[in-house]
Amino acid sequence: MSKAPRISDSEWEVMKALWDHEPMTAVEVLERLPHDQWKQKTVNTFLVRLEAKGVIASKRVGRANVYSSLLSESECRRFEGSQFLSKVFRGEVAPMMLHFIENEELSGEEIDELKRLLDDRGKKNG
Repeated sequence: MSKAPRISDSEWEVMKALWDHEPMTAVEVLERLPHDQWKQKTVNTFLVRLEAKGVIASKRVGRANVYSSLLSESECRRFEGSQFLSKVFRGEVAPMMLHFIENEELSGEEIDELKRLLDDRGKKNG
């Protein structure tokens, strides 16, 4: 996924609604977003932008466009994560992980999961 499109913060909000409930019309996307912060025209604009970027596709059904994702959430997350890692932590994973472990609240379950993942990775590399 070397040429994945850049998705703005607002576009991410639209995409999260779409990924959770696709396929959807623009009206249905708006219904899944906070009404005090979003207007239909804004949602329509973001859907057009996302389609132009190749993240979603639309199909005409009756009088409405129905939108579906072309890229999965995990694909977009992987690309954005790589960009973030390069930009903020100079591509170094350990300092990034240490930053989040030291500065964010983690549940016991999350800590156990991190330990398990690191153990599994260590076994693959060892």
